[in-house]
Amino acid sequence: MKKIVYCLLITVFILALGGCAPQATPTATTAPVNTMPPATSVAPNVTAAPPTPLGPVTIKVSGWTYDTASWQANIGKYQTWVSTQADPKINVTVDWTDADFDSYDTFITTIFQGGDSRDVIVSSDQWLGKLADAGWVVPLEDYWPDVKNYLPDLSQHSIDALTYNGKIYGLPYYSDIMVFVYNKTMLDQAGIIAPPTTWEEVTADSKILMEKGITSMPLELGLLPGSWFDDTVYAMIYSNGGQMFDADNNPVFDSTTGPVYDMVEWLAKSISVDKIIPQKCLTLEPSDIQQAFKNGEPAFVIVPDYMMKEFNTPGISKIAGSAYISMMPGATHQTDGFTRMYLMGNDAITDPVKLQASIDLINFWGGKTTFNGVTAYNISKQWAVNNGLGFSIKSLWSDPDVLRTVSAMTNVNVLQKQQGLALSKQGMQAPWFAEWMSYVRAELTKAILQEQTTTTSLDNIKQQWLSLKGQ
Repeated sequence: MKKIVYCLLITVFILALGGCAPQATPTATTAPVNTMPPATSVAPNVTAAPPTPLGPVTIKVSGWTYDTASWQANIGKYQTWVSTQADPKINVTVDWTDADFDSYDTFITTIFQGGDSRDVIVSSDQWLGKLADAGWVVPLEDYWPDVKNYLPDLSQHSIDALTYNGKIYGLPYYSDIMVFVYNKTMLDQAGIIAPPTTWEEVTADSKILMEKGITSMPLELGLLPGSWFDDTVYAMIYSNGGQMFDADNNPVFDSTTGPVYDMVEWLAKSISVDKIIPQKCLTLEPSDIQQAFKNGEPAFVIVPDYMMKEFNTPGISKIAGSAYISMMPGATHQTDGFTRMYLMGNDAITDPVKLQASIDLINFWGGKTTFNGVTAYNISKQWAVNNGLGFSIKSLWSDPDVLRTVSAMTNVNVLQKQQGLALSKQGMQAPWFAEWMSYVRAELTKAILQEQTTTTSLDNIKQQWLSLKGQ
């Protein structure tokens, strides 16, 4: 493990000693004279001094603002582990900076375009192609081949998200899926005995809920451009078997028929005609939708599964115990899966000690290490248990602490089944994906509000992709 880094460190050490020239191999006639005293004269209880930690070294790390206390604690845990328990031990200081998630892409881009760099970057899957194509992050497997040993323990949608041009670039910080959540109490009051399994049933059940005066806004979605827009739309497209691109990143969706067209049309009709989705969803932040559901306003929402922790926590949610997940409505029940990840920045490879420290940070935060005598996915488990964040690490499903947490949030069997049908966003590996999605949000919003036809919006979206691909 860590052969490349060790080789670099050994080379630096040899050069420092002036030992560049190859040494003659001893033979029977040139064997060195033994000048050591007899073994019996060696003082008892003498032990070798522990090796001096490498460093000191500072690594620059950036992420987005979330639960600052936990991030700072995890920095401290890493610094303790790497200086006292890792092999080799390193004296490391982490220089951490962060920004709000919605402005994070601009934050990171400004850093690199301004001539600065990072050793480790916390990133979302939709930015990997852009960061890698610019050379701001490097393939982790090129410098730490053992990272591939984790792949059998990861969900496929997360592996896809971590891969660019056939190479693994990082490890997950957390990985989540979009889930369809319903308020069981509301459905019981309306006499609806089971959650909807198709989008047609979502419409029918929503009308029943409105007619009986149970709610005036049956379904709320994250349709504000940015925020949850991308993951919500991809989840709904996948749920009906829709495809956006082929393996060569060529657009395959039709602008006049098919699952993608049908899904946009359904959204437009649901807002303007059936009125089961309030138009204000185009302006709501995720926190607004989260709070509305906790207050018992909508009957259905599509959210990341980590929201289930707050939905079913007494004292925080008015509907605790009534929030259930069901399989995403649609023909295939597939959904969108997304991965937040730790990536290695291009500055890490400029120095062998920084390189080792950066690899160790990614492994400690995203992999399995021995910390204070416990060998586990220490930090990934912490995020899952303490914060209810999702994960794509298969073996965590057998951890009793994780299972206890997830079971208090939702039905474990349904969640595992839905996770098995999660797909990463098609087209995401293209370096222009983030730029294209900005255009998509504007065009689909026009179609959803019926300011232009769905066909026009989808044609424009396709042409924009082809234009960016041809540049």
